[in-house]
Amino acid sequence: MVLLKKTWILLFFFCLCIGSLLAQEVSAFSVLDFDLKGPVKKCVVITKYGQEQYLFNEKRQLISAATIFSKKDSETAYYKYSKGRLIERRIEIYTDGVLDKKTSLANFYTYDSIPNLRIKEKIMNYNREFIDQFNYKYDSIGDIFQEIRTNIQGRYVTDIKRDWNSLKTQSTIRYLLDSVLLKQIDSFFVPKTRSIKKSIVKEFSDGYLKKETRSFFNKKNLETQNLVIDFEQKDSSSIAILETKIISEYNPIGNPIKMIIIKGVTSQTKNFLYQLDGSPYKNWIKKITTPDNTYTTRIITYFK
Repeated sequence: MVLLKKTWILLFFFCLCIGSLLAQEVSAFSVLDFDLKGPVKKCVVITKYGQEQYLFNEKRQLISAATIFSKKDSETAYYKYSKGRLIERRIEIYTDGVLDKKTSLANFYTYDSIPNLRIKEKIMNYNREFIDQFNYKYDSIGDIFQEIRTNIQGRYVTDIKRDWNSLKTQSTIRYLLDSVLLKQIDSFFVPKTRSIKKSIVKEFSDGYLKKETRSFFNKKNLETQNLVIDFEQKDSSSIAILETKIISEYNPIGNPIKMIIIKGVTSQTKNFLYQLDGSPYKNWIKKITTPDNTYTTRIITYFK
Protein backbone atom coordinates (compact mmCIF):
# COMPACT_ATOMS: atom_id res chain seq x y z
CA MET A 1 0.00 0.00 0.00
CA VAL A 2 2.82 2.40 0.86
CA LEU A 3 4.60 1.61 -2.41
CA LEU A 4 1.38 2.20 -4.33
CA LYS A 5 0.88 5.53 -2.60
CA LYS A 6 4.43 6.61 -3.34
CA THR A 7 4.00 5.74 -7.00
CA TRP A 8 0.82 7.83 -7.13
CA ILE A 9 2.54 10.82 -5.54
CA LEU A 10 5.43 10.69 -8.02
CA LEU A 11 2.87 10.63 -10.83
CA PHE A 12 1.03 13.53 -9.21
CA PHE A 13 4.10 15.78 -9.19
CA PHE A 14 5.04 14.65 -12.73
CA CYS A 15 1.57 15.64 -13.94
CA LEU A 16 1.87 19.00 -12.18
CA CYS A 17 5.10 19.60 -14.03
CA ILE A 18 3.56 18.69 -17.39
CA GLY A 19 0.51 20.77 -16.58
CA SER A 20 2.69 23.80 -16.05
CA LEU A 21 3.63 23.72 -19.73
CA LEU A 22 0.03 24.34 -20.70
CA ALA A 23 0.16 27.50 -18.62
CA GLN A 24 2.99 28.81 -20.87
CA GLU A 25 5.54 28.87 -18.06
CA VAL A 26 7.56 26.30 -16.18
CA SER A 27 6.42 26.99 -12.63
CA ALA A 28 5.64 25.49 -9.28
CA PHE A 29 2.28 25.85 -7.67
CA SER A 30 0.33 28.17 -5.44
CA VAL A 31 -2.14 27.84 -2.59
CA LEU A 32 -4.95 27.68 -5.18
CA ASP A 33 -3.66 24.36 -6.51
CA PHE A 34 -4.30 22.83 -3.07
CA ASP A 35 -7.83 24.16 -2.54
CA LEU A 36 -6.57 26.94 -0.26
CA LYS A 37 -7.20 30.69 -0.18
CA GLY A 38 -5.39 33.61 1.40
CA PRO A 39 -1.82 34.03 2.78
CA VAL A 40 -1.37 30.40 3.83
CA LYS A 41 2.02 29.60 5.34
CA LYS A 42 1.49 25.92 6.15
CA CYS A 43 -1.21 23.32 5.65
CA VAL A 44 -1.11 19.89 7.31
CA VAL A 45 -3.56 17.28 6.05
CA ILE A 46 -4.28 14.32 8.32
CA THR A 47 -4.79 11.13 6.30
CA LYS A 48 -5.25 7.41 6.91
CA TYR A 49 -1.71 6.69 5.75
CA GLY A 50 0.02 9.56 7.57
CA GLN A 51 0.32 13.29 6.95
CA GLU A 52 0.66 15.62 4.02
CA GLN A 53 2.48 18.87 4.78
CA TYR A 54 2.55 21.87 2.44
CA LEU A 55 4.65 25.00 2.95
CA PHE A 56 4.28 28.26 1.00
CA ASN A 57 6.23 31.50 0.77
CA GLU A 58 4.72 34.98 1.16
CA LYS A 59 4.10 35.12 -2.59
CA ARG A 60 1.81 32.08 -2.03
CA GLN A 61 4.10 29.80 -4.05
CA LEU A 62 4.63 26.22 -2.93
CA ILE A 63 8.11 25.70 -1.45
CA SER A 64 7.72 22.13 -0.17
CA ALA A 65 5.20 19.30 -0.23
CA ALA A 66 5.78 16.28 1.99
CA THR A 67 3.96 13.02 2.48
CA ILE A 68 4.99 11.41 5.76
CA PHE A 69 4.07 7.75 6.10
CA SER A 70 6.07 7.15 9.29
CA LYS A 71 9.15 8.48 11.09
CA LYS A 72 11.35 6.63 8.59
CA ASP A 73 9.28 6.72 5.41
CA SER A 74 8.56 9.96 3.60
CA GLU A 75 8.58 11.73 0.28
CA THR A 76 9.19 15.47 -0.04
CA ALA A 77 9.28 17.82 -3.01
CA TYR A 78 11.25 21.07 -2.62
CA TYR A 79 10.92 24.14 -4.85
CA LYS A 80 13.54 26.89 -5.16
CA TYR A 81 13.00 30.25 -6.88
CA SER A 82 15.05 33.16 -8.17
CA LYS A 83 13.37 36.43 -9.20
CA GLY A 84 10.02 34.68 -9.09
CA ARG A 85 11.08 31.87 -11.43
CA LEU A 86 11.46 28.23 -10.54
CA ILE A 87 15.13 27.26 -10.81
CA GLU A 88 15.21 23.95 -8.94
CA ARG A 89 12.85 21.19 -7.87
CA ARG A 90 13.86 18.15 -5.86
CA ILE A 91 11.97 15.03 -4.81
CA GLU A 92 13.59 13.17 -1.92
CA ILE A 93 12.36 9.71 -0.95
CA TYR A 94 13.28 8.09 2.35
CA THR A 95 12.65 4.39 3.01
CA ASP A 96 13.47 2.89 6.41
CA GLY A 97 15.25 6.12 7.25
CA VAL A 98 17.60 5.93 4.25
CA LEU A 99 17.56 8.31 1.27
CA ASP A 100 16.78 6.36 -1.92
CA LYS A 101 19.28 7.97 -4.29
CA LYS A 102 18.01 6.01 -7.29
CA THR A 103 14.46 7.36 -7.21
CA SER A 104 15.13 10.76 -5.62
CA LEU A 105 15.26 13.34 -8.41
CA ALA A 106 16.62 16.85 -8.97
CA ASN A 107 15.29 19.12 -11.72
CA PHE A 108 17.33 22.21 -12.70
CA TYR A 109 15.99 25.06 -14.84
CA THR A 110 17.86 27.71 -16.84
CA TYR A 111 16.32 30.59 -18.78
CA ASP A 112 17.29 32.48 -21.92
CA SER A 113 15.15 35.32 -23.27
CA ILE A 114 17.02 36.21 -26.48
CA PRO A 115 15.43 36.47 -29.00
CA ASN A 116 12.43 34.72 -27.34
CA LEU A 117 12.06 32.77 -24.13
CA ARG A 118 13.77 29.38 -23.98
CA ILE A 119 13.86 27.16 -20.91
CA LYS A 120 16.14 24.19 -20.34
CA GLU A 121 15.24 21.52 -17.77
CA LYS A 122 17.80 18.91 -16.73
CA ILE A 123 16.78 15.95 -14.57
CA MET A 124 19.19 13.78 -12.57
CA ASN A 125 18.82 11.32 -9.71
CA TYR A 126 20.74 11.57 -6.45
CA ASN A 127 23.37 9.17 -7.80
CA ARG A 128 24.15 11.98 -10.26
CA GLU A 129 22.89 9.82 -13.11
CA PHE A 130 21.39 11.70 -16.06
CA ILE A 131 17.67 10.97 -16.56
CA ASP A 132 16.24 13.50 -19.00
CA GLN A 133 16.69 16.91 -20.56
CA PHE A 134 13.92 19.11 -21.92
CA ASN A 135 14.24 22.26 -24.00
CA TYR A 136 11.10 24.40 -24.17
CA LYS A 137 10.83 27.06 -26.89
CA TYR A 138 8.37 29.96 -26.84
CA ASP A 139 7.22 32.38 -29.52
CA SER A 140 7.23 36.19 -29.38
CA ILE A 141 3.92 36.36 -27.46
CA GLY A 142 4.97 33.80 -24.85
CA ASP A 143 3.24 30.65 -26.13
CA ILE A 144 5.24 27.43 -26.07
CA PHE A 145 5.58 25.99 -29.57
CA GLN A 146 8.18 23.23 -29.23
CA GLU A 147 9.50 20.78 -26.65
CA ILE A 148 12.69 18.81 -27.31
CA ARG A 149 13.33 15.84 -25.04
CA THR A 150 16.74 14.15 -24.94
CA ASN A 151 17.75 11.02 -22.99
CA ILE A 152 19.71 7.82 -23.49
CA GLN A 153 16.89 6.43 -25.63
CA GLY A 154 17.08 9.25 -28.14
CA ARG A 155 15.84 12.69 -29.09
CA TYR A 156 12.13 13.47 -29.36
CA VAL A 157 10.62 16.65 -30.78
CA THR A 158 7.07 17.67 -29.86
CA ASP A 159 5.60 20.55 -31.88
CA ILE A 160 2.72 22.48 -30.33
CA LYS A 161 0.41 24.21 -32.79
CA ARG A 162 -2.37 26.68 -31.91
CA ASP A 163 -5.34 27.94 -33.88
CA TRP A 164 -8.14 30.39 -33.01
CA ASN A 165 -11.43 31.03 -34.74
CA SER A 166 -12.11 34.54 -36.03
CA LEU A 167 -14.12 35.57 -32.93
CA LYS A 168 -11.49 34.25 -30.48
CA THR A 169 -14.12 32.09 -28.81
CA GLN A 170 -12.58 28.73 -29.72
CA SER A 171 -8.99 27.54 -29.70
CA THR A 172 -7.34 24.29 -30.76
CA ILE A 173 -3.96 23.11 -29.49
CA ARG A 174 -2.29 20.11 -31.12
CA TYR A 175 0.72 18.22 -29.76
CA LEU A 176 2.66 16.33 -32.43
CA LEU A 177 5.57 14.05 -31.54
CA ASP A 178 7.79 13.72 -34.61
CA SER A 179 4.75 14.85 -36.68
CA VAL A 180 2.43 12.21 -35.11
CA LEU A 181 -0.59 13.60 -33.23
CA LEU A 182 -0.42 12.86 -29.50
CA LYS A 183 -3.05 15.17 -28.07
CA GLN A 184 -5.59 17.75 -29.15
CA ILE A 185 -7.25 20.28 -26.85
CA ASP A 186 -10.32 22.19 -28.03
CA SER A 187 -11.37 25.01 -25.70
CA PHE A 188 -14.58 27.03 -25.97
CA PHE A 189 -14.89 30.47 -24.34
CA VAL A 190 -17.72 32.82 -23.41
CA PRO A 191 -17.69 35.91 -25.67
CA LYS A 192 -16.51 39.16 -24.00
CA THR A 193 -15.58 37.60 -20.63
CA ARG A 194 -13.32 35.00 -22.31
CA SER A 195 -13.99 32.60 -19.43
CA ILE A 196 -13.87 28.95 -20.42
CA LYS A 197 -17.16 27.09 -20.73
CA LYS A 198 -16.09 23.76 -22.28
CA SER A 199 -12.95 21.84 -23.16
CA ILE A 200 -12.45 18.62 -25.11
CA VAL A 201 -9.15 16.76 -24.74
CA LYS A 202 -8.37 13.91 -27.13
CA GLU A 203 -5.40 11.60 -26.53
CA PHE A 204 -3.97 9.40 -29.27
CA SER A 205 -1.66 6.40 -29.50
CA ASP A 206 -0.21 5.17 -32.79
CA GLY A 207 -2.66 7.40 -34.62
CA TYR A 208 -5.74 6.03 -32.86
CA LEU A 209 -7.96 7.82 -30.38
CA LYS A 210 -7.41 6.30 -26.90
CA LYS A 211 -9.24 8.69 -24.58
CA GLU A 212 -11.52 11.71 -24.81
CA THR A 213 -12.24 13.98 -21.86
CA ARG A 214 -15.03 16.56 -22.00
CA SER A 215 -15.22 19.19 -19.26
CA PHE A 216 -17.96 21.77 -18.71
CA PHE A 217 -17.63 24.86 -16.49
CA ASN A 218 -19.99 27.32 -14.82
CA LYS A 219 -19.67 31.12 -14.68
CA LYS A 220 -17.30 30.83 -11.71
CA ASN A 221 -14.94 28.63 -13.76
CA LEU A 222 -15.81 25.56 -11.65
CA GLU A 223 -16.10 22.22 -13.42
CA THR A 224 -19.72 21.04 -13.27
CA GLN A 225 -19.43 17.97 -15.48
CA ASN A 226 -16.56 15.74 -16.56
CA LEU A 227 -17.01 12.95 -19.07
CA VAL A 228 -14.18 10.51 -19.84
CA ILE A 229 -14.55 8.08 -22.75
CA ASP A 230 -12.04 5.25 -23.15
CA PHE A 231 -11.48 3.73 -26.59
CA GLU A 232 -9.87 0.60 -27.94
CA GLN A 233 -8.55 -0.07 -31.40
CA LYS A 234 -10.65 -2.43 -33.50
CA ASP A 235 -9.58 -3.03 -37.07
CA SER A 236 -8.89 0.48 -38.35
CA SER A 237 -11.21 2.32 -35.97
CA SER A 238 -11.39 3.49 -32.35
CA ILE A 239 -14.39 2.04 -30.52
CA ALA A 240 -15.73 3.51 -27.26
CA ILE A 241 -15.60 0.88 -24.51
CA LEU A 242 -16.30 2.78 -21.27
CA GLU A 243 -17.78 6.10 -20.21
CA THR A 244 -17.26 7.70 -16.83
CA LYS A 245 -19.23 10.84 -15.99
CA ILE A 246 -18.82 13.01 -12.90
CA ILE A 247 -21.42 15.70 -12.13
CA SER A 248 -20.47 18.22 -9.43
CA GLU A 249 -22.42 20.78 -7.40
CA TYR A 250 -20.87 23.57 -5.30
CA ASN A 251 -21.75 25.78 -2.36
CA PRO A 252 -21.61 29.61 -2.69
CA ILE A 253 -17.91 29.77 -1.74
CA GLY A 254 -16.88 27.17 -4.33
CA ASN A 255 -16.55 23.98 -2.29
CA PRO A 256 -18.01 20.84 -3.95
CA ILE A 257 -20.98 19.61 -1.94
CA LYS A 258 -22.27 16.83 -4.18
CA MET A 259 -20.68 14.51 -6.70
CA ILE A 260 -22.50 11.96 -8.85
CA ILE A 261 -20.21 9.36 -10.42
CA ILE A 262 -21.67 7.35 -13.31
CA LYS A 263 -19.47 4.56 -14.63
CA GLY A 264 -21.02 2.39 -17.28
CA VAL A 265 -24.39 1.33 -15.86
CA THR A 266 -23.50 1.99 -12.21
CA SER A 267 -24.04 5.23 -10.31
CA GLN A 268 -22.69 6.51 -7.00
CA THR A 269 -23.45 9.74 -5.14
CA LYS A 270 -21.14 11.41 -2.64
CA ASN A 271 -22.03 14.39 -0.46
CA PHE A 272 -19.56 16.67 1.30
CA LEU A 273 -19.96 18.69 4.49
CA TYR A 274 -17.40 21.27 5.66
CA GLN A 275 -16.24 22.92 8.84
CA LEU A 276 -14.56 26.25 8.09
CA ASP A 277 -11.64 27.75 10.02
CA GLY A 278 -13.34 31.03 10.92
CA SER A 279 -10.78 33.13 9.05
CA PRO A 280 -11.76 35.78 6.47
CA TYR A 281 -10.54 33.33 3.79
CA LYS A 282 -13.09 30.63 4.68
CA ASN A 283 -10.78 27.65 4.24
CA TRP A 284 -12.18 24.34 5.38
CA ILE A 285 -10.48 22.44 8.19
CA LYS A 286 -12.70 19.35 8.16
CA LYS A 287 -14.45 17.67 5.23
CA ILE A 288 -16.94 14.87 5.85
CA THR A 289 -17.87 12.55 2.98
CA THR A 290 -21.15 10.67 3.04
CA PRO A 291 -22.43 7.98 2.75
CA ASP A 292 -18.85 6.72 3.38
CA ASN A 293 -18.77 8.65 6.68
CA THR A 294 -15.08 9.40 6.18
CA TYR A 295 -13.46 12.72 6.96
CA THR A 296 -10.35 14.71 6.18
CA THR A 297 -8.80 17.18 8.63
CA ARG A 298 -6.54 20.13 7.79
CA ILE A 299 -4.48 22.36 10.10
CA ILE A 300 -3.83 25.74 8.45
CA THR A 301 -1.35 28.42 9.50
CA TYR A 302 -1.33 31.90 7.94
CA PHE A 303 1.35 34.57 7.52
CA LYS A 304 0.65 37.42 9.93
